Amino acid sequence: MADNILQLKKYRFTESLDHSFIAADLLDESYLKDFMGNLAKTLGAPSDKIAASIFMKRYAFLAVISLYAMTVWNKKMNVSLDNVKMEPAEPEKDWFPSISLTDLTLLDWDGKDRSDWRKGVIKDLFANNISPIIIMLEKTIGISRLILWENIAVYLFWMYETELKDIENDNIANDFDYLISEAEGQLFGRYNVNPLQKYFGEKTYMEERDQQIRIRKTCCYTYQLPAGKRCKTCPCTHSAKDGRCQDGENVCGSDRNFA
Repeated sequence: MADNILQLKKYRFTESLDHSFIAADLLDESYLKDFMGNLAKTLGAPSDKIAASIFMKRYAFLAVISLYAMTVWNKKMNVSLDNVKMEPAEPEKDWFPSISLTDLTLLDWDGKDRSDWRKGVIKDLFANNISPIIIMLEKTIGISRLILWENIAVYLFWMYETELKDIENDNIANDFDYLISEAEGQLFGRYNVNPLQKYFGEKTYMEERDQQIRIRKTCCYTYQLPAGKRCKTCPCTHSAKDGRCQDGENVCGSDRNFA
């Protein structure tokens, strides 16, 4: 496991944490409200909704870690909500938290039908972990699940298209295609349709960056943090002089149109 942890360190995975909370705690409404309020203060975010979006961008690394293990090593992590630990926000510190697991066991694919095994890995990650948190954030904080799912999706696209592009492994193309094109909605929670599919659009050439970029469907509100920077994939191209989306801060026009 030690060698595996070293490879996952770049994705903020660590063997142990001095200070942490358990992901399952986020399903408690009172805890979640306090957590997001504290995170908003730490980030300098103007609202808990902005903090919730940033949280999901950080939590997305759990999906990266789990799917990396599945695709590259044919191994399954225990990503149950009770087993996932994460560093809490601390005053006057940037919040780029490390993630750990209480039970670090990696279970090998048994060599039988990998398709069925893969479904189990994906369901445990999304339907049993990420989806319940997204539902709680939408219900308690009032942020659209469309934004939160795209916050997850963009990191998965980045992993399969960028991080793994130079690795010779047939699983990479097969797993990525399955994840965004074939996986049934029920593997992601109470969905009839795979919630990741809608975000995998064609890339657009951006002259100012001289590269092909897949523009987001929704705005993640990162521009509302004190630094005021927009993601290079930001869909809100029309901005007011104060740097806010022209349609106002509550719902970006791109989010409303996409919904």
